[in-house]
Amino acid sequence: MKNEKKNISLNYIITSLMVTVFAVVVGLLYDYFFDLNDDVLMKDILSGVYTGNPEGHNIQMLYPISFIISLFYKISSTVDWYGLFLIVCQYLSVTVLIYFGVSLVRGSESTIEEEALKEARDRVVYYFRFMITPALMLIVVAGLFLGHLVIVQYTFTVALMCSAAVVLFAKGWDKTASCIVIIAFLIRSEMTLLMLPFVLLVLFYRYFSLRDNKEELKRTLIVAGAIIIGLLVSKGLNFAGYSSAEWKEFNSFFDNRTQVYDFYQIPDYAENKEFYDSIGLDESEYQLLVNYNFGIDDKINAELMGKIAEYGKELKAKESLFSSIRRVFPNYLYRLRRFNLPIGYEYPMTDSPWNLMTWILYIYAFLLWLFGIRSNHGWRKGIWGAFWRVAILFCGRTLIWMYILVRGRDPIRITHSLYLIEIFVLISLLYLAKKSYKESALVIEKKISFWMVGIILMESVILTPVMSRIIKTECGGRTEYNRAYEELDDYCRSNADSFYFVDVYTSVAYEDTGYTYSEKMFENVDNSLSNQILMGGWACKSPIESKKLVNAFGNSSMEEDILSDKACIVADKDTDMGWLTDYYSYKNTDITIEKVDLVADEFVIYKASR
Repeated sequence: MKNEKKNISLNYIITSLMVTVFAVVVGLLYDYFFDLNDDVLMKDILSGVYTGNPEGHNIQMLYPISFIISLFYKISSTVDWYGLFLIVCQYLSVTVLIYFGVSLVRGSESTIEEEALKEARDRVVYYFRFMITPALMLIVVAGLFLGHLVIVQYTFTVALMCSAAVVLFAKGWDKTASCIVIIAFLIRSEMTLLMLPFVLLVLFYRYFSLRDNKEELKRTLIVAGAIIIGLLVSKGLNFAGYSSAEWKEFNSFFDNRTQVYDFYQIPDYAENKEFYDSIGLDESEYQLLVNYNFGIDDKINAELMGKIAEYGKELKAKESLFSSIRRVFPNYLYRLRRFNLPIGYEYPMTDSPWNLMTWILYIYAFLLWLFGIRSNHGWRKGIWGAFWRVAILFCGRTLIWMYILVRGRDPIRITHSLYLIEIFVLISLLYLAKKSYKESALVIEKKISFWMVGIILMESVILTPVMSRIIKTECGGRTEYNRAYEELDDYCRSNADSFYFVDVYTSVAYEDTGYTYSEKMFENVDNSLSNQILMGGWACKSPIESKKLVNAFGNSSMEEDILSDKACIVADKDTDMGWLTDYYSYKNTDITIEKVDLVADEFVIYKASR
């Protein structure tokens, strides 16, 4: 027992060290990037770049965790704490996943064999045997999701954390796993709820694997209850953090805006003019919705956005649920069976190699349970026992995939996250299957595992250099693409007496190259106050936006502030600014828009005046 505990400790230490080295090497080879401008804005709010002081309300995360991160920026404003937090969460999760994989592959080591190696004092062989398995698993990690480790998005970070919780629940480490789920919920509540059925399914599997233990049902219910209570408490603390009237009004606006832009889209003006007339929205104001610059118009508030969301929902409801499922189901099947080497980080979008890895593990899990149960109860029970275990998971994943496909919300940060947690539910099934094997069935188990692990490693060895090239190209492209934005930021900061209102879609991309604005995490960290603000986006009309405008202009009316002497407008050189003159004309204000400067040969600086 003492030697076994020592081996567990040594496995954990070596795995942690190897993952740390891997993280450093990955950072040196590629740098770490925030995936989207959304992630950059979250960091700016937390760090004080947005308002001048670190803010605990970063809107996208639940209040307790964002408040804690903001405190670190108050301690030191020269560190990218938010980026560091995501990196630590990612690699701690990877450490847990690899350590679990090591225990799964190595199984229970013979202490006699370990002692023989020690007595021979062959330290090279001894430590090599501990290092080889995590090293091979890091190859699997690199081949499967290296891109998501380098180009960091908090949605995928949460998926990694929930996957770590899954394997910890399989091992019976309930307290640690429950804490991880709750922290993940604080980081990205919507994604955690999408992951939660997979997490609870592992508890269900564990109960049926250990159902002879009378205490297991009670233990399972306590764990599930603790998770639910933890999520409710987290939500309650978030509610308290956003309890002011201003934040309540904004949260209502934010929820309605999300429904409009992410799910229902903006109904066409010409085809739905009667509706827009009924809510008092002119075509020039409608254009603000289309180009996402709705912050200019005070009329576009929570109530009006709610009416647009409800109308969009009614239009979409004209297609029945059955018709929607029938429309997306062929795409679902195609994504399951389409195997090809990826050629880009995100586009062209592909589910490979995720789907291939998933199919291999389904077969692996089925075979292990089949032969494990057969050895004790015969073929009939073996086939049924293996079938229902994989069938429940497959049916559950199909329901969740239908949900996201019908809603039309399937970027890779969501789809790859679903594949990731499904893979580790399957790996947890393997662990539970191996625990049920008796001595007489171990020979067939080792043969199945040898071939399946070999196939997975072969796939990973092929994929790792492919993924490495893709990420190198992606990071190089992002670095080059971001130079224009860096030049724009330098320009704005060097003209500190002016204030810049940035067109929303210009802030995302200025050319259709496949790249969008992101930011390196730990390079040239500058958390000083920015004199830029978007004319729309998800933080628009929030109390922190009002605070930023009041600090700059003495009031929070963007419509008035844009016409002030110190205000400038930033837009892509190919943007037609007619939408702005049309809007002010509708407001009975004639304005002139003058080109003031051109930055990085991409961004035009305008001056609007009466």
